[in-house]
Amino acid sequence: MTENNAILQLQQVGFDIGGNTILEGINLSVAPGEFKLITGPSGCGKSTLLKIVASLLSPTTGQILFEGKATDTLSPETYRQQVSYCAQTPALFG
Repeated sequence: MTENNAILQLQQVGFDIGGNTILEGINLSVAPGEFKLITGPSGCGKSTLLKIVASLLSPTTGQILFEGKATDTLSPETYRQQVSYCAQTPALFG
């Protein structure tokens, strides 16, 4: 896959909180209709990465592009209608 046909791109995305680096230098491209699997041990930043992609958190470094446009230039409503995620464990209802 080339980055030219990617609908979603993460470029050098990082996230720091309270002086702790949670994510650093994450690069990812997703083409239309493509599925990605994110795995890793507990506490490695998987949920943080998904929250950043879903615009629930803002990256402290790097940028996210959706259809070639930086997500911080798009309205949250427009972006969230196209990009979201579903948690493995239901959080709203038991």
